[in-house]
Amino acid sequence: YWVRDMGHPYHRAKVDLNAQQNHITGGVLECETGEVLVVAEGGEKAIKRYTRLMTVRMKWKGEDFYEEEEEEEDEMMEEENVNDGEEGTTTKVPRKKFNPNNECELIWTGMAVKRAFHSFMFQTAANSTTARKILEAKGVAHYWDLAAGHYERKVGYGANGDEGALRFRLGD
Repeated sequence: YWVRDMGHPYHRAKVDLNAQQNHITGGVLECETGEVLVVAEGGEKAIKRYTRLMTVRMKWKGEDFYEEEEEEEDEMMEEENVNDGEEGTTTKVPRKKFNPNNECELIWTGMAVKRAFHSFMFQTAANSTTARKILEAKGVAHYWDLAAGHYERKVGYGANGDEGALRFRLGD
């Protein structure tokens, strides 16, 4: 799956919790340049449920949450206890907002001979090259190539800042 923004705690919790409940292996690979790849490996039923979660059930843009926040102004801030030696001291911390342009798309689905991952985990990479090396160590670097190509088509430029430039290399 390709996700535009996985920064909100709601999204991270739902993706992780449902992967654990469905015994799905894989993970979320976030690149500092904005590319996010979610890899899910599992049985046919589990992947079907997970695909439905990611593409239909998940509120990527936070549609229903905005209405609730407008009704109560206090809901925009959550209270957090701070232990500075004084009991009852609270400070207000602003909640993280949903990205109104957020989306999730299924880029590829298919069968693999065996699982490449042993568990479901979140990883962050500094750049696209590092992210590809992480997946290359698992033997699935082509997943990142698919995600990078999708990202270039969707956003309009590559991870290295080249507007409209596709990174093809023909013959070596």
